[in-house]
Amino acid sequence: MNAARSNPPQSARRQPRPHAQPHAHAQPHAHAQLQPKSQRRRARAAWLVCAAMAALWVRPVQADGLEGRFEVRSADLQLKDGVYHLNVHMDLPVGDAVRRGLADGVPLTIEIDLDIERVRQLLPNSRVAELTQRYHLQYNAVSARYILRNDNSGQQESLSTIDAAIEQLSEVRGLPVLDRALISAGRRYEANVRAKIDYGSVPFSLRIVMFWVNDWHRESDWYTWTLQP
Repeated sequence: MNAARSNPPQSARRQPRPHAQPHAHAQPHAHAQLQPKSQRRRARAAWLVCAAMAALWVRPVQADGLEGRFEVRSADLQLKDGVYHLNVHMDLPVGDAVRRGLADGVPLTIEIDLDIERVRQLLPNSRVAELTQRYHLQYNAVSARYILRNDNSGQQESLSTIDAAIEQLSEVRGLPVLDRALISAGRRYEANVRAKIDYGSVPFSLRIVMFWVNDWHRESDWYTWTLQP
C-alpha cells in the first residue's frame, strides 16, 4: 500500500517538464530577428564598396583644375578723359577638369580687388579708393555659347569657344575705377590688385544634380605698383 501511494507524486512531479518545450521553440524566432540585421550589414557593406568605386571614378573630375600658378602678371592705371582705367593681365591656367565642368554648365567666377592708398611717411597710408569687380562665366546650353557677365554693370559677352572665354576672362581692359580729382599732384600713391577665383559655387538645388563637382577657391598674391600723377 505504501508503494501504491508513492507512484502518484512521482508522476505529478514529471508533469511540469512539457512546459519547458516552448523555450526550445523560441530559438527560431531569435534567428528570424537576426536575419534582417545581417541583411542590413550586407547592404551597408555593398553600399560602401559602391561609394569607394564611385569616389575613384570621379577623382579626376574633382581635381583642383589649375595646371599652374594663378597670379596677376601685370596691372596698371591709365588716365583717360579725367578717369583712371584699370588694366589687368592674369595667368589663369585652368585644366581639363575645369574645361569639362564648364562645358557641363559649372560656373567660374573671377573677382578683382583694387586698393589705392596715399603713401605717408610718418603715418599709416590713407586709403583713397577700394573696388571689387566680379566676372561670371557659364555655358548656356540653349545658345551653345559661353556667357561672360560683368556682375557690377550687368553687361554680357557671348563667346563661341571655351578657349576664347578663358582668354577673355584673364584680361581686364579699360575698366573705369577712379576719378582724377581724387588724386593730388605731387603725392605718391600705391595701387594694389589681387584676383580671386571661385569654381563650382552653385545653388543648393543644382548641387543635388551636380554632386560630382568639387568646388574650390583660390586667391592670388597682391600685385603692387606706384602711381604718381
